[in-house]
Amino acid sequence: MALITCPECGKEVSDKCRACIHCGFPLINTKCDINGVVYDFENELRVALRFKMEEYIGAVGMIRKKTKLDMEDACRLLDIIREIQAIPASYKPLYPCEDRSKYCYSDTNDDNSVSSSVECPYCHGRNTRKISDVSKLANTAFFGLLGTKRYKEWHCNNCDSDF
Repeated sequence: MALITCPECGKEVSDKCRACIHCGFPLINTKCDINGVVYDFENELRVALRFKMEEYIGAVGMIRKKTKLDMEDACRLLDIIREIQAIPASYKPLYPCEDRSKYCYSDTNDDNSVSSSVECPYCHGRNTRKISDVSKLANTAFFGLLGTKRYKEWHCNNCDSDF
C-alpha cells in the first residue's frame, strides 16, 4: 500500500482508496469509452454519487449534454455509475448515437432533393425525397378522404413506398 497525493486538497491518502478521506475527491477512473469516444466524467461523478433526486436529474442532464445520449441511455449509465460507485471503462448504449440520425430530417434539403439522412423503413434505402405539399393536395383532391398521401412525409425512389 502506497501513499499518493490527492489532486484536489494535496493531502496524502492510500492508493487503495476510491475517494480522498479528507475532501471526498474521487481517486478512481473518471474516463469512459462510449462508441469509440472517450469522455471524462469527473464532474458528473461527483454529482452522480449524491443521493438526492435533484442531483440525479442534474447528473443525467450533464451526461446527455456531454455525450448526446438519449434519456434512457443516460439514465442507464448513471445507474451503473451509482451501482459500482465508479465510472465504467466503457459503455455500449442501447441506441447508438449515430443510428438515431437516420430518422431525422436535414434542414439543408429543399422539398425535392434526395436526402441521405432519411432511410426507408421498408427497403432501408436512402434514395428518398420529401413529398411536396402540392403532391399531397393533388392526391387529396383526386382521391378525396381515401387519399393517404396527405399523412406521409417521404417517398422512397427505390421501392416506391410513401412513409
